[in-house]
Amino acid sequence: MNDLMKGARIAVNQCMNIKPGEKVIIITDKKMPIKLSEALAKAVKEAKAECMIQLVPPEEVNGTEPSKEIAELMKTPDALFILTSWSISHTAARRKASEAGVRIASMPKVTEFSFTEGGLTADYREVKRLTEIVAKKLENAKKITITSDNGTDFTASVEGREWVKDDGLIHEKGNFCNLPAGEAAVAPVEGTSQGIVVIDKMAFYGEGIRYTVKNGFVEKTEGSERLEREVNKIGRLARNIAEIGIGTNPKARIIGNILEDEKVFGTVHIAIGNSLSLHGKVDVPLHIDGIILKPTLEVDGEIFIKDGKWIFLEDNFVEISKEVEKTVKVVEKKIEPKINKQSSSSAGYQIQPVNKKPYEPYIIREPLESHYFDPWIGGWTRLNNRFVINPQLYGYWIKVVEIHEKLHNIYQTGDEAFVERMTWHNFRNGYSNLGTYS
Repeated sequence: MNDLMKGARIAVNQCMNIKPGEKVIIITDKKMPIKLSEALAKAVKEAKAECMIQLVPPEEVNGTEPSKEIAELMKTPDALFILTSWSISHTAARRKASEAGVRIASMPKVTEFSFTEGGLTADYREVKRLTEIVAKKLENAKKITITSDNGTDFTASVEGREWVKDDGLIHEKGNFCNLPAGEAAVAPVEGTSQGIVVIDKMAFYGEGIRYTVKNGFVEKTEGSERLEREVNKIGRLARNIAEIGIGTNPKARIIGNILEDEKVFGTVHIAIGNSLSLHGKVDVPLHIDGIILKPTLEVDGEIFIKDGKWIFLEDNFVEISKEVEKTVKVVEKKIEPKINKQSSSSAGYQIQPVNKKPYEPYIIREPLESHYFDPWIGGWTRLNNRFVINPQLYGYWIKVVEIHEKLHNIYQTGDEAFVERMTWHNFRNGYSNLGTYS
């Protein structure tokens, strides 16, 4: 609970600015860890405000409306936290609650990582500053082009559209944000989006999802049967290109959770479905974001982001880049290994067997929704901040390349092997078929 309180107190005090005597409701469901809501409730009580946790039935698809009873309840408090397993952000119930003056933080599928280390632990005064810089720069934009080495080649008109600033400061009546926050977003003009979009990350929908976009709609989806099924249930309007968003939170990390992933500094996300909350015109019960990790973003002929790195206003971002680098740096432990001999994989990683027995090939894989790997490989443990590999099954010392292309060791200690101060998502660029070594 103590670790969770870091993010909970920031959400309650800095983001929501809860005052003594205010009425606060936390909406959650049984698919969400109750300890997250309890941490927020504790922070609310520390602020000397009233708090109620309301459990609701879970839904499966983002944008599904809550029941009429819950929709009415959402209009009653001063402040509302929504920690549900599906997103209520783009629903009529949320919009009407905002119109009633309720301050709302939507936190669909929020994770413990966001509370303890990730996007919710940011200084939101800085997130606000960065978000406003981006939105101000783009406020008169007409045409956006997004390309990427992954195959994305996409254009859209945003002429006359207002950019929405999701900066995390929810202080005035009717204010609404995601938490974690940190993005500037816009709804493209309907019917103008064209080209190919290749999504690197879309949580449980998969990776490497390919959209063929024509006249504002996704005409063809490749790489995710689940996404295709959910879109087909709703119909053609669910294929609307609803949003282009730019991440502005320096503390956010790629963890396989859309809420956190889309806020990562230097990324771009593209959503399909409902666009009303972004001043668009399409109203359907679905809104799904997909993240492009290393985009090149061009606005009216000027490059703003190049391969995931900010080009414009570099002075404003140099310190942020340094801070991001510091947070992913691994402090290596000096542990003397028992080394028999050393080999190299075809990818160039150093392999050091810790015993003489050969093992079958395997691949380290990143999970989509879980914090746990295949148990035969090992698992991520939040308790001791270690990625654990069973050395009886896989007796290798290996080096992997993490997101910023720095080498990090997996260390052997006792019956565990672990990567110090890393999270499982840092293995994103470190997959390697290690082969069999003896």
